[in-house]
Amino acid sequence: MLLSEMSWPEFQRQARDSYAIVPVGAVEPHGPHLPLASDTMISEYFAERLARDLGGWVAPPIGYGVATPPYRLGGNFPGVISVSGTTFMNLVGDVLSSLAGNGVRKFVLVNSAIDNVSFLCEAARVLTEAVADTRIVIVAWWDVVGEEFRNDLATESGVPRSDDHHAAMVESSLVMHIAPSSCHPERLTSSPGSGRTPRRMRYHVFPLPPDATTDSGVVYTADKASAAIGERVADRVARNLAAAVQREFNDPGE
Repeated sequence: MLLSEMSWPEFQRQARDSYAIVPVGAVEPHGPHLPLASDTMISEYFAERLARDLGGWVAPPIGYGVATPPYRLGGNFPGVISVSGTTFMNLVGDVLSSLAGNGVRKFVLVNSAIDNVSFLCEAARVLTEAVADTRIVIVAWWDVVGEEFRNDLATESGVPRSDDHHAAMVESSLVMHIAPSSCHPERLTSSPGSGRTPRRMRYHVFPLPPDATTDSGVVYTADKASAAIGERVADRVARNLAAAVQREFNDPGE
């Protein structure tokens, strides 16, 4: 069920006892082969699957996120639409507070952009301290996909985990499965661009050093992505996501 399609009496009947599932994403480059709103698409997909599995409803997505550092994007590319951390936290907090004011007490924030996490946690902390009987679960697909499953994928594909992060094999595969008409796998190559592998580091430098940039925005390995892999990942995540939410809300299910 989508909140945007409910009448107010329908919402009122659902508010207190059902899960309010809020998709959270971002608008930023994911290489030449994926859409700018990939993170939001992924969150909406899993939010809707979770609503079907557990009987909750899906709020309109929060589609603008905190800017990802250019190192993880492979450089500065057109298409980033971000908000400051303060704006993002206030936006999330206002949405949660409005829903709580209408009686909602069970929240699941389905997030797919890692730089949003700390701000989501702070917004959740503020609300749960203000409204004592509120419970909030913040979860991303990579939190519940499972280490053994990811290791098996790495072995099968030959793509090591260290080469499978932003816009790489697993994320690309997910979007290919979820939104195939928005993807362009033919634009992928085995190289990040011009035959040069970008320098990798664990820290951040501003502005980004030239040898840490890419021509395409593909920092990692994405050329082995496929919709078939994405379907496997999606089914695994959906199952584990539902189980995690049931566990945290002490929901025995059917």
